[in-house]
Amino acid sequence: MKVLLVDDKESVVQGLSKHVPWQELGVHAVETALDGLQALDIFSRFRADLVITDIKMPNMGGIELMQRLSRESDSIRFIVLSGYDEFEYAKQAISLGASEYLLKPFNVGELIEIAERVLSELRKLREQTVQKALYQQKIVKSLPALREQYMEEIIRFRTENSHQLQEKWEFAEVSLEPDRLGALVVSIDAFDEISRQTVNEVGLTRFVVKNIVDDCLAAWGRGLSFYSDWNRLTVLANYEEAAQPERVKEDFLHFADYCRDAIERHSKLTVTVGVSSLCPKLRDLPHAHSQASQAVEHIFFFGSNQVIHYEDLSEFRVTRVAYPSQQEKALIDLVRAGQTDGMPEATNRFFECLESKGVPSDIRASCIQLVTVLYRQLSALGIEDNALSDTLAVCYDQCDSAKLPELRHTVLAWFTEAAHRVKEQTQQGSQDLLEQAKTYIRGQSLHSISLSMVAEHVKVSPNYLSAVFKKETGQTFIDYLTDLRLHQAKELLAYTNDPVFEIAERLGYHDRKHFRALFKKKVGVTPSEFRDRPFWSRLNSLSK
Repeated sequence: MKVLLVDDKESVVQGLSKHVPWQELGVHAVETALDGLQALDIFSRFRADLVITDIKMPNMGGIELMQRLSRESDSIRFIVLSGYDEFEYAKQAISLGASEYLLKPFNVGELIEIAERVLSELRKLREQTVQKALYQQKIVKSLPALREQYMEEIIRFRTENSHQLQEKWEFAEVSLEPDRLGALVVSIDAFDEISRQTVNEVGLTRFVVKNIVDDCLAAWGRGLSFYSDWNRLTVLANYEEAAQPERVKEDFLHFADYCRDAIERHSKLTVTVGVSSLCPKLRDLPHAHSQASQAVEHIFFFGSNQVIHYEDLSEFRVTRVAYPSQQEKALIDLVRAGQTDGMPEATNRFFECLESKGVPSDIRASCIQLVTVLYRQLSALGIEDNALSDTLAVCYDQCDSAKLPELRHTVLAWFTEAAHRVKEQTQQGSQDLLEQAKTYIRGQSLHSISLSMVAEHVKVSPNYLSAVFKKETGQTFIDYLTDLRLHQAKELLAYTNDPVFEIAERLGYHDRKHFRALFKKKVGVTPSEFRDRPFWSRLNSLSK
């Protein structure tokens, strides 16, 4: 803090400079002036925080000084000293921001108390200013995330509170007019496959799509893009109020195709773009976004790498409320588990729900969606089919042409076959895993081998490996390992003269009595009795 003392009596300013404990008050520099003009000159190089000034001085008085300094800085504080007990002086000083008005002669202790309070208030104000600046910096840094959050709220939650919507729009500093909007949804094709890549690769894919769309927006004029779903980029742009609706529709379709083509040309990606009807008011944006999203979902009809306008879908539009999502999940869960027993019942529930809510065209469209989900799931499970696209096309044709009773049986057949394929793959995978585990065990010392060691080698959890052993061999991992150890014990007893206790310890059995009891339980005789058998009898036992 800095303090400037101004009085035409040098004894006053020198006395205040020396006798007030400024350092204890947090002041690190004090300057003095004998009139207002000199104070102004000093202030040009010494930006004081607090000015203690007399009112009546030659050349320039305290009131004019306060007026001039107030124009220089709006954070400066004043304490006024005066030998004139006149109301007009006090009123003027207070109107100019004076914190206190003291009459001469004054008590130095009283001045110290007032200065301490004023400086303390000034520090708090400065701290608040710094905190406010830091807060504003944080808002600026987080504005992109806040804007995305607010935009997602605006497109998902419809409200009639236009004032609240406008506030959010302005706070997010959206560079668009809040009225006369068009909404596009850019969906990244084959995202199920892309999502199986590393997090960095998925993030790069999303960045590339957004970056190309933003470049297209820059060429278009003004617009905004943000991810409203993991694989869907929402794009908003204004249209001219005087333009004809049909012309605006054509412009947005042209722009959507421009984005689609640019993404295909500048990357290895393709996208499907849904375009909404026009959105005259901000409060209608959720409805427009829903339209663009529904247009994208009609990829089932039109294929990927397309531009689809919502208004062109009346012939194909799926009645969303009729689609039985829970029944779809039950069917897909059975496929994932490779189970066929509950498939007829699950298929019946799916169709019963459809037939109770939808018209025939909705049922056919829902079956197309269901079959698409099925084949995506098979692909995600790693079940490859060279003719997958051809098979899917046949399924689509049957969904579109088969009679509804036939369609129910056809869907059941598709899902049952899919469950069989998953089961076969799971069994083959279990057998391969079991062989890897057995090969690893046979190459290790049986003294210290454990379930966790084997599981870590084959890269599965111990519980899963234990379940595979039980399912494929009919015995637990411990039983399998015990059989291996006892077989090796029989070989050592048959071909060496090593003591029984050494053989037991070599195989991990440090309790000789336990080893003896276990051997007899499994083999039928004790280790010593086995060794005393004729050689041919021991060999015969080893072959079992």
